[in-house]
Amino acid sequence: MSLTEPVAAPPCLPFLSSQPRDFQPCYGYSMTTYALSQIDGSQINGAAVRRPNRPAVLADDWLYRYVPVPPVGRDEDGFLVEDGMSQTPDHMTQTSCWHYALRRHLPTAKVFSDLALHYDPNDNNKTLVPDLLVALRASAQAGQRGYRLPEEPVPDLIIEMLSETTSQNDVGPKRATYEFLGIREYWLFDPKGFRLSTPLVGERLRADRYREIAANAAGWRRSEVLGLDLHVRDGELRFRDPVTGEDLSTYDEAKDRADAEKKRADDAERELALLRRRLG
Repeated sequence: MSLTEPVAAPPCLPFLSSQPRDFQPCYGYSMTTYALSQIDGSQINGAAVRRPNRPAVLADDWLYRYVPVPPVGRDEDGFLVEDGMSQTPDHMTQTSCWHYALRRHLPTAKVFSDLALHYDPNDNNKTLVPDLLVALRASAQAGQRGYRLPEEPVPDLIIEMLSETTSQNDVGPKRATYEFLGIREYWLFDPKGFRLSTPLVGERLRADRYREIAANAAGWRRSEVLGLDLHVRDGELRFRDPVTGEDLSTYDEAKDRADAEKKRADDAERELALLRRRLG
């Protein structure tokens, strides 16, 4: 099979849309020179593919040429840019909303957006920049120089928002790397349908492999890490608290609510002052 031919979604990624024509049947382990196949018992150009058990050291650099992993880019100031591409305003707005909501919901956890994840202490270039990273047991110093393994525990959850330029990397090399590292949950948000057949897909680690998190009748998917239900509302990824039955507030929503409460308090104070003057 030619790697440029259209192929059906493999069993490990049943949620992939069949629309993309450039989908490749091998997913890279996102290190600079190595790659990891995610298809068990398959062959690539006649060569048998075998997935080593995590966390075995991967040294099959011959496999890398089939799925080249794009290098992490940097902007003009030297800061890391996700997947070598600048984010759109909509992308930045979405990730900022996630960050604000989860920071308030998980005050003792570390929640980062667009922070460099360094997963090889011997090579600073082996870096990924997830849209959102949640670590429940990280140290107080986590994030000061990026998120570095093994100085910090493996993150518990990562969310990526797919774009036209990053979607193949998000469902391929990045996914394989997160699975290999042992990140408990991986969530993909694809509001414009660049790669997935549904806007939201969550996966949970089971026996060292990612398995899709099923949606309930309302279309919500439960995150065990967050203790929240994730769903899409008006084109946005939202986090629903199953205890209150309400979505966590974004910054704008919290500000609007605070402004409304302040206005009500000010109005009540003015009415009370007016009443006092009337009563003499």
